[in-house]
Amino acid sequence: MKRPISLKWFVAVVFLGLGGLLVIGYSLLSAQFFKRGMDNMVAAQMERVARDYVSGGTTGPGEIAGYRIARRWDDVPAATRTTFGHPPAEADVLRIHDDARWFQPPQFVRFLMRVPVGEETVFVSHTVSPETASALVARNAEANLRLLLGISIASALVLAGVILLVLHRVSRPVAALGAWARDLNARRLREPPPDFSYPELNELAALIRGSLSSVHEALEREHRFLRHTSHELRTPISVIRSNIELMHRLQEQLGGPADPRQAQVIERIDRASQTMKQLTEVLLWLSRVDESPPAARHLRLDELLRQITGELAYLLTDKPVTVALATEPYTVHVPEGPARIVLGNLVRNAFQHTWDGQVHIRQRGDRVLIVNPRPVDGAGGNDGDELGFGLGLQLTARLTSRLGWAYRNRARRHHRVVRLRFGTAGNTIERPRSG
Repeated sequence: MKRPISLKWFVAVVFLGLGGLLVIGYSLLSAQFFKRGMDNMVAAQMERVARDYVSGGTTGPGEIAGYRIARRWDDVPAATRTTFGHPPAEADVLRIHDDARWFQPPQFVRFLMRVPVGEETVFVSHTVSPETASALVARNAEANLRLLLGISIASALVLAGVILLVLHRVSRPVAALGAWARDLNARRLREPPPDFSYPELNELAALIRGSLSSVHEALEREHRFLRHTSHELRTPISVIRSNIELMHRLQEQLGGPADPRQAQVIERIDRASQTMKQLTEVLLWLSRVDESPPAARHLRLDELLRQITGELAYLLTDKPVTVALATEPYTVHVPEGPARIVLGNLVRNAFQHTWDGQVHIRQRGDRVLIVNPRPVDGAGGNDGDELGFGLGLQLTARLTSRLGWAYRNRARRHHRVVRLRFGTAGNTIERPRSG
């Protein structure tokens, strides 16, 4: 995966690149102006020697200060005629030719210009080579080029330093804003944000603080509601369980065989009230982040799974659905309430969203696998993660994450697969005893 470049380095590279282009561009422009200045000096010198030549009355080709002057094209030096090929079509236009190559200085530079003087027109040519060039001119040109190169390098360094200084001044408050945002907690949210030097960053800090404060207040309201609701549920649950125990004692005092149907109803009420009690305890535990989990006890996982499957079998009434349940004796050391809630929600979800076919429930050791077919083309209702009785799969995900149990819920094309593992720490295996 390609690592993205940071904003700081992106801005630095962009500004440094732009500054480098400006320095290179102005350096090339300065070099071009220097070259044109030299060309203008040569052209002005050609005009002077042309006037001196005509005023001297010379009829044949002549030479003044190294410049060759001729009235006819045929009298121009042969090397110059060969280089340019034909006489200049326009007057007072300096033509230049050299044999320079990449990274190699030219061996000669030839100049040619047609100069009108009064009613006459003369051809002025000049050739410069390392042998004929003036040492003073060469030294001055080299000094000027060194000066131009030095100014360009100095400008680039100054520009880079200014850009890095500006980025440093800007990046420090930005980094401080990021560190402040990462360290925000409930206590620091109540404090005003610090000053980050720039109004835009201060406004961004205020927006971050406001957003996180809103989220924190919403979570606080949710936790308060959860705590209050769980506390309020404890009273009716305690009344139900107390009355169930009273009914058991009344039956014992009356003596005689109890009505099986009445005993079955009382047993169901007892299990339901016990489940509600465990649910309220789990909700209270989830609302407290730093509290230790509920006390663990030894549970027969196979018996618990068979009991939950039997209690939820009413969800398959009037459905052409069968249940394939395979278990083996196994004891886990886990909190009973969360384990019952998690298994109950997973089995309930499978029964609710299965409209025909077979639900497979398999338990091997501390692992539970539940596979149920999914509806095709929307038949039988929505196959989404609905909540059902209790808090459904969302509560299951929170409980397994909080307790460290491995939980996966994957929807395939034709079925849904749920895998749950309670972990192996403290577990013991009970093998079937042979008779």
